[in-house]
Amino acid sequence: MEDKNAVLIVDDDPALLKMSGEILKGDYEVSCVKSGSEAVSLLQMDYMPDIILLDVDMPGLNGFDTLIALRQIEDVQDIPIVFLTGVTKTKAELKGLSCGAVDYITKPFVKEILLARLKVHMENGKRLRQLSMMEKNSQEIRIDEEKFEQISVGLSDTEKKILRLIALGYTNQEMGEALHYSYNYVKKVVGAIYEKKYVSKRSELKKLLL
Repeated sequence: MEDKNAVLIVDDDPALLKMSGEILKGDYEVSCVKSGSEAVSLLQMDYMPDIILLDVDMPGLNGFDTLIALRQIEDVQDIPIVFLTGVTKTKAELKGLSCGAVDYITKPFVKEILLARLKVHMENGKRLRQLSMMEKNSQEIRIDEEKFEQISVGLSDTEKKILRLIALGYTNQEMGEALHYSYNYVKKVVGAIYEKKYVSKRSELKKLLL
């Protein structure tokens, strides 16, 4: 059975959160949080959705600030983010799209239209990631193979594959798609590489290789 795509809904209104979840759960694996800060915390850990639905008017971090904060997380940069909100002002819509959202859908919404638009955005997101991977593969990034062999001593074959893709600039999500691994598994392997090579972030690891 094919795994469902994962959707994260961020909305401080419990009734609307429940309604959106009910509409989407037949087609997607749905997770819900009630604030922008919860969304940021969740995505800084092991969870990685295929698309994010984000309200605008929320206490604490509003939707625009949440989007900006999420885009600073490396693996979230290519995830489609859609504003799903009751704020109907044109100014808000323009701001949302200029912040990097792929769409701005206002409540109340028609279920079939919402599902159709989400499907399009997820397909576009996957296509863009594939293009990004092709571009990275075609770039003249030279890996010093002698140095790579030295650095990869003590790593498993899987860890070596992941290490090479890190050197080429792949995100965790892109590595998962390229190697047909789950996002969580890739992140676990990356963490193991960091531990074995005594680094704490990707930039430090790349410096050892290039």
